[in-house]
Amino acid sequence: METANSPVEDGGYDELAALMVRDKGLSTFRSYMKLNTQNLLILQAEITLTEKELRKIMQEDQGSGEFHREKYRACVSYMKEGIESSAQWAKWLELRKLLEKYNTALAQHSQLLQYRKPHKNDLQLLKQWLANYTQFYGTAEYDQWFGTEEHELDLITLSARYQNVDPLTRWVFGVCIPFWHEHVSMRYYKIFKPARPKVDIETGTVYYRDESIIRATRITSTLISSAIPASSIIVLYFVHNMATRLAIIIIYNILFSIFIGLLARARRVEVFAASTAFAAVQVAFITNFPQT
Repeated sequence: METANSPVEDGGYDELAALMVRDKGLSTFRSYMKLNTQNLLILQAEITLTEKELRKIMQEDQGSGEFHREKYRACVSYMKEGIESSAQWAKWLELRKLLEKYNTALAQHSQLLQYRKPHKNDLQLLKQWLANYTQFYGTAEYDQWFGTEEHELDLITLSARYQNVDPLTRWVFGVCIPFWHEHVSMRYYKIFKPARPKVDIETGTVYYRDESIIRATRITSTLISSAIPASSIIVLYFVHNMATRLAIIIIYNILFSIFIGLLARARRVEVFAASTAFAAVQVAFITNFPQT
């Protein structure tokens, strides 16, 4: 994860490419969805018109009264290698090229629809970096990211760091790291003035490794998931009143469900199953141990 730090004079596509390589979450591009869709529609129309022309030629060949032309419908070699060039074969070749283009464009468009929109934090960081550290002399090139709302809605990301992680990690990415960099890290370096954080010279940014952040949140999740069941048993052990024990079980189950939802990418049915199992363990504990 990148955070803007020191300016790069008159950066261009070379520096922008370096930024995207360093932080794949910033790999944001235009999808040109409208143009791609229009291209598919035009190809579809071309194929429709060419097919109509082909059907007309096929009817003419079938009713021509000529032996070779009448055999075209059942013999490709006659149509392809006749004495005279076959209009039907030429039209088939034309249609084949159009179909290849159409099928390729259709498959690519289907894949394009699978890409996600960039997260607002990544998009904001990219725009901040572009505004401060680059100098695009063409308005159209600058508007790739800063144009109309239609342009912004057309942006996609090739590596969505926020999509395949748990809510805790997304919160750390989107809130904790920017807050740490702006209010803690840089202020600490200004006050105590030790060696400054390592800044990428080419892009002018401080880099926080996504892998380290994910590892830290994973360790945190593991510790919390272990502490909640253990602490509930300890609390139940020291509480002797049955009504209080039942209240503690309810509170712990609510907390357990909340933490499972925040710390893991669990489906609702999985959260429900885990909460039920956790409650069963607590009930078994208070059943097998006397109140005093």
